[in-house]
Amino acid sequence: MKQFTGLFLPSLRSFKRALDEVSKTSNSRVRFIDFVKVSGLLLIIFNTNYFLNFEKSSGEFIIYNRTVLDGSLTPVTWLTAGMALFFFSTGFTNKIAWYSNVGRDGSQWKFLTDRVDGLMGSVLVWIFFITVSLNVATRIIYFPKYITNQQDGILTVTEFIMWPLWLVSIYLVVVLFCPLTIYLHKKNPYLTLSFLISSLILIDNIEFNLSLSYIKLFNYLIFWLTIHQLGYFLADGKIFALRKSLFAGITFFSYSYLAYMHTTTEQYLSVSNYRLLSFSNEDPPTTVYLISSIGLISLFLLFRDQVEILLNKSIIWSIFSTIHANIYTLFLWHVVLFFFISYFPTFTIYYPLVIFLIIFCFGNYERQTFRLSRSLIKRVNPLQPWPTPIKARLSYSNFLLAWISSMLILIGIFQITLGGIGLSGFFSLRQLYLFSGNTFEAFVKIIIGLLLLNVTIRRKDLKNQLLVIGILSQIITLVVRYQLYNSVTTLELYMSVFLIGFFLILIFNNRNYKSIA
Repeated sequence: MKQFTGLFLPSLRSFKRALDEVSKTSNSRVRFIDFVKVSGLLLIIFNTNYFLNFEKSSGEFIIYNRTVLDGSLTPVTWLTAGMALFFFSTGFTNKIAWYSNVGRDGSQWKFLTDRVDGLMGSVLVWIFFITVSLNVATRIIYFPKYITNQQDGILTVTEFIMWPLWLVSIYLVVVLFCPLTIYLHKKNPYLTLSFLISSLILIDNIEFNLSLSYIKLFNYLIFWLTIHQLGYFLADGKIFALRKSLFAGITFFSYSYLAYMHTTTEQYLSVSNYRLLSFSNEDPPTTVYLISSIGLISLFLLFRDQVEILLNKSIIWSIFSTIHANIYTLFLWHVVLFFFISYFPTFTIYYPLVIFLIIFCFGNYERQTFRLSRSLIKRVNPLQPWPTPIKARLSYSNFLLAWISSMLILIGIFQITLGGIGLSGFFSLRQLYLFSGNTFEAFVKIIIGLLLLNVTIRRKDLKNQLLVIGILSQIITLVVRYQLYNSVTTLELYMSVFLIGFFLILIFNNRNYKSIA
């Protein structure tokens, strides 16, 4: 217990541990992919501070996206589409982790558990501190609970501050689909990628009538699976076999097409929106976002060798890895920091100091779990075949439990993004498309999801007890929802009934297995 609580407390020792990890970096590590990951998140942070702007007017706190007011800034967004870079890098790391897991005779549910835990640790620390700090801050200082956007729309402060959780949600989605997408990539990589790209372009460019407009929402899934799938080509060495002239050509044609569209049409081409406007190339992702993302990824691949040489210098690698060891903390906190610096501009001169304090106070968990020298399967070169076994162990009950638990965490993240973290009440109901929920239900889903996800590989003796707790959590949330609102949506009811039934089946299966044994 002491070790667990220590991860939530500030510590200088974790800095030393991170530096020790840097000094032991494996020679077989592809440092370029670390560079892509960190650069992607840093570019998102840059976008927040460069493109967004606040203004106080007639008692309103108005947020502006400068790319809407100044079209000359639009091309800059094509070069700073950091989220695409991040998910390209996660495609690489997830593919490596999958075969590393398989090589150690691992299981599909262990892969899911490890990948979800790898990011959710930092997220849980952030959610815990942001919930406490904002609820305390509202009682000490005054700041508005609502923000006005450029279209005179109203959004809550928490919805704006919780924007980084969209990246977490997308990450959980691509991890959930990893077993399928890795299988499809192994069977026919080029056909799979072509199908994803064609589907996205087709859905984006067809004009559906109002009753079928929901079809465009599929591009949320298709787009990020496409970018994630591109990372597989780097992981299995296919990209290394391509000439750099190809990447130069893709970069040139991508940006030439976007520049042509920018100068000849009035179409909105910015890919930095932050969910602030009704029109966007990100919600859902469009062909413009795909072209700019592929262009940026190709640009980075074009200078892959130069980046590797630069990062092999010990001083540069140490500086870069220090940022890397705190990058999730920086990313998660950068929006709330930007909000308070904008609302209290007198603190702007303390910006670097505040950043350091945030890293020191809230980044201990990330630094403690920071890994650069993990003993993965090592290959002499990227084109060398993966070792056997080539299939992960499969138990349908464990895999389904891990998959559904991850889905519960994903829905919980959605609900936290919508309902905030209690500033408007822990039981205030919000809705996103088909889903509705509040902060209370979100916390319950995340906690139960993480417990059930980890029970598949840790403390199997507690599996039945946690399944019973999962059943009780569903009943409690339904009762609380009905007591407060006198109604439960059909989707929520069906989902709860399904989960209760599924958990009961697993409990009876476990008891039957024990009696037979």
